[in-house]
Amino acid sequence: MSSSKRALMMLVLALTFAAGAWAQRGGKGGMGMGPQPPMPGLQNPVVGSGAEYLMNAKGKDMDVAYAIVGKEDVNGSPAIWLETRMQSAELGGEMVTKMLMVSSGPEAGMKRMITQAPGHPPMEMGGFMMGMMKPRAAQQSGGKADLGELVGTESVTVPAGTYACQHYRKQEKSGAVDYWISTQVTPYSMVKLTSSDMTMVLKQILTNETSHIKGEPQKMQMPEMPHF
Repeated sequence: MSSSKRALMMLVLALTFAAGAWAQRGGKGGMGMGPQPPMPGLQNPVVGSGAEYLMNAKGKDMDVAYAIVGKEDVNGSPAIWLETRMQSAELGGEMVTKMLMVSSGPEAGMKRMITQAPGHPPMEMGGFMMGMMKPRAAQQSGGKADLGELVGTESVTVPAGTYACQHYRKQEKSGAVDYWISTQVTPYSMVKLTSSDMTMVLKQILTNETSHIKGEPQKMQMPEMPHF
């Protein structure tokens, strides 16, 4: 497989997984390409704020960061640009996915998505692919995240420091998911997450963040399907 075709495949997977995660979490999360942690809802999404995490999923390490890198108006509804950055040995660099999202009102849902694979120009999801994703993304957008049962208040130490957290536990199909959350952390309130096959801990708080997307995005349409 050529490098250009491999990059296109990575981009399609990134867009599909990110859009699917956004829809499944009711407009509350989304990671781009890779494992999908069940993230809490957005917490005070101030432009420039962000958080970086160390994630281990099924024995593989990945560095994941979330940042609010802009905001704009979408037909009278406020929208934010949420950027997810992922780095691992398998990716060969930083994979960046940026989504323009409206969390409530008649415009609720994902409006635009731009992804940049390591060593390649940025690509924006085209009209056909957005048309497929929009109904799912808008179906359950907005609302409060369901974190399950409050276990208690605990002091948690992670690489970013020590935080007074609320500890929640939610039963998922794959088993229990434990969250330790703090309002000191944005754009998501998560300090630590553990599940049967994943752990995430806060590495550092990010400030004055701007987009890591470099270059002018090119429109990407759904690749032509083979004929049988």
